[in-house]
This record gives sequence, structure tokens and C-alpha cells, in this order.
Amino acid sequence: MFKNKTKNIMRPLLLIFVLLPNLAFAYPIAHYMGFGTGYTWSETSFNDQLRTLGATEETPSYSDVTRADLPWQGFVGFRFHPNYGIEVGYRSYGSIEFDKTLTAIDTSTNKLAFGSVREAEVSTQGFYIEHVFSYAALQSLILQARAGVLIGSATYTDIETLTTVDDNDNQIEGTPQPSTSSDGFVKAQFALSALYKASDVWFWRLQVNQIDIDHRDEKESFSHWFTSLSVEYQLQE
Repeated sequence: MFKNKTKNIMRPLLLIFVLLPNLAFAYPIAHYMGFGTGYTWSETSFNDQLRTLGATEETPSYSDVTRADLPWQGFVGFRFHPNYGIEVGYRSYGSIEFDKTLTAIDTSTNKLAFGSVREAEVSTQGFYIEHVFSYAALQSLILQARAGVLIGSATYTDIETLTTVDDNDNQIEGTPQPSTSSDGFVKAQFALSALYKASDVWFWRLQVNQIDIDHRDEKESFSHWFTSLSVEYQLQE
């Protein structure tokens, strides 16, 4: 299903990528490019509940969620009108880390049946294309609203260590087992930004983006808020 959805969207996107430079140079208002980084704040929801399987009771618990690396974005834009343009680029929401501990107790003996510790890292990134609507609030300040799509993936990197119990009640820690999986997506992207004109060709851009990601296999969901500060260079007036 995802493959069909991606194909349906990629075809018009490829057409836009081919035609956009020709349109931009045929009707030039301004071309610009830029790069930015900032801070990602992530709100997480863990819905894996206590489970009872026969005489075994499994209890999950989670550590605090921390940032693993900085988010960033690089972009190229074309303004066809002082109030409208199109921007394409690559956006990374960075990555977050947390630990999930699963403790299984044999309720008939009230002893540990097994346990596991999962060290997880989640990263989200992709290519985007968006409409940019601009309003000159002041001579040096432009407010912008953005709407488009992000075609990307959420990558899950896990290292799980399993602890078992032998017949003599000795706990045996297994070898850490790494695994990586990735879920592709096509998601709508909305953003607000403020553009400050520092000179004739240089601009500062403050922008806020948000995206929701679900990891259904582990019953986890993540909401990322990316506040970025970018430097923007205008190529042509």
C-alpha cells in the first residue's frame, strides 16, 4: 500500500523537480538557498501495558527520552511572486534515545522468568516540497505560512539484551542483539516561519515544524517539534 502511495506522489513530484528550474528562470522573482539547525522537542507515548501470559506476568518500563543528535535542514527555494513561492529540501528531525525494560515474573513462584533491556534509537528524516505564502509585516520582517509534503522514513535501531534463568535460579545474560528497521511514509507538513532581512542578500529564518510518528510493533508514538534557525542566501532579485 505504501509503495503504491509513494509512486502516485513521486510521479508529479518528479515532474515538478524537472519543470521547476525552467519556470523559475522564466519568471524570476528570487532564488534562494539555505541551511539551518536547531532544537527538537519530542513528546512520546508508550502504550505497551502489563501482560499476563499463563502464569507469567510481563511488566514494561521506560527510561527518560533524550536527544541523540541535532536536527537540520537544507533547502532551495523559488519565489514567483512577492507573496508566493515553492521550496524543496531535505529535513532531518534528528534522533532520540530511550531504554525499554521488560520484566517477566512467574506468578506461581514469584520469581524472575526472564527479562530484557532494549536500547532504542529513533530517527526521522526525508525530502520535502512545500508552498510558501509570505506577508511583509515590516520592511525587514516577512511572515510565512508553509504547506507541503514530507516523503521520508522513520528508522528504529534497537539493541536488545535478554536475561534468562536456569534451573538453579542463576540469571544468565545473553549477547546483545542489534536490529534495524525502517518505516516509510508520506506526511503532510505545515510550518510557520519568520524571515529577517539582514542585508540585500542575507536572511535569518526562524521556523517551527511538527511531525507525528507511530511505531506500531512496539506500541510507541512520537510527536517531534523542530524549532530551527536558518541562514538564507538570495541568489537573484
